[in-house]
Amino acid sequence: MLSGLRSKMIVYIQEFDKYDNSGKLLCRNTKCTNHPVLPYKKYCSKKCNREFRRWYYHNFFWDRVRSDIFRRDGYTCQICKKEFLFKYRRKFVRSANLECDHIIPRSLYQQLGYKYDTLENKIKVTIEFFHNHSNLRTVCRDCHKQVTSTFLSNKFKKEGQGIILENS
Repeated sequence: MLSGLRSKMIVYIQEFDKYDNSGKLLCRNTKCTNHPVLPYKKYCSKKCNREFRRWYYHNFFWDRVRSDIFRRDGYTCQICKKEFLFKYRRKFVRSANLECDHIIPRSLYQQLGYKYDTLENKIKVTIEFFHNHSNLRTVCRDCHKQVTSTFLSNKFKKEGQGIILENS
């Protein structure tokens, strides 16, 4: 189930393409209303290109978000407090034992009032919930399995009683 959720919950960079009333392409940068110019194709300037790509990369690229969380937590499981070895591969932190956990599970986004239908809603749910650093923590593989198992067993026991937010 979770893998299906993951594949559907992506905001592709092409989704930021926007057009004016006459159907002419506008700069992809969300704060800009100018038309693109060469050589930038989807942007009106190098500045807009750089600003948008940096914003997109840090907010919508999971490997970047995950690496930021591992670094913030000192490569240490936030439950059992064990520190684990890590390495960098292609600018991102890799560890066989560390995982990035959503404190409030992703599957609850609709129950919390989020929708994933328009670009604006996709941006909102991704930034405010899915990739929000305050809802993410570093955990080891064993603790993550235990947390997920506890959440799922509580979910099925208390089904129909509302949102379950216990996740320790």
